[in-house]
Amino acid sequence: MLVLVGLGLWDEKDLNLRGIEEAKLCDIFYLDSYTSKLFGARKEQLEKVFEKPIQMADRNFIESGEILNYAQSNKVCLLVGGDPMIATTHADLLLRAKEKGILTKVIHNTSIYSAIADTGLQMYKFGKSATVTFWEENFKPTSFYDTVIENKKRGMHTLLFLDLKAEESRYMTANEALELLLKIEEDKPKKTIGKSDVVVCCRMGSPNQLIKYGKVELLRKFDFGLPLHILIVPGKLHEMEEKFLSQFK
Repeated sequence: MLVLVGLGLWDEKDLNLRGIEEAKLCDIFYLDSYTSKLFGARKEQLEKVFEKPIQMADRNFIESGEILNYAQSNKVCLLVGGDPMIATTHADLLLRAKEKGILTKVIHNTSIYSAIADTGLQMYKFGKSATVTFWEENFKPTSFYDTVIENKKRGMHTLLFLDLKAEESRYMTANEALELLLKIEEDKPKKTIGKSDVVVCCRMGSPNQLIKYGKVELLRKFDFGLPLHILIVPGKLHEMEEKFLSQFK
């Protein structure tokens, strides 16, 4: 059996009772180090909660489906930051488990999708989300920029996830994401992003959570502190949204 347990946003205190109870019935524990990262919780702290040793599950271990080899004859728990079903990686894993006849269960928890409600932006006004990915020498995607522009045309807000490479301890900052957006826009006739107000959310759910709202030109040089960061490009704002966001200027 494979059990996906959401850890919530920050540390082991965000675990819910259902998650703790279900996980304690498992034989083998893995902590997902690929799709998310809990900066407030160390593996050792989680091991105290579950009273079992925890192994790290990297990208290859999860995407290759190797974890399923153990779930065929054991009750395996995969601990995931946030909510397990936010990452399509886990949806794919569940499908492959069912193809192999492996029973599955998901224990949900708080995710970034609920945490961004702290900005005061109305959730039903969010359009398609996208991920701002690190540019490499032969890989320079721009689709996330196109997503922002399409949402803007419809008056919708855009939630932009920022790339992470946990195995390299590399986490994209809001500053890097803004610089990438502006770089892409250099070749565009209309400077939409450069004239936009944006919202930056940092370390959501933590004791030092930070939300900043303002012009791209002002925020691109701001020191937002430690990761994780997430970026929102608002669409058309209702007066209540504008009033709520003003407290973060």
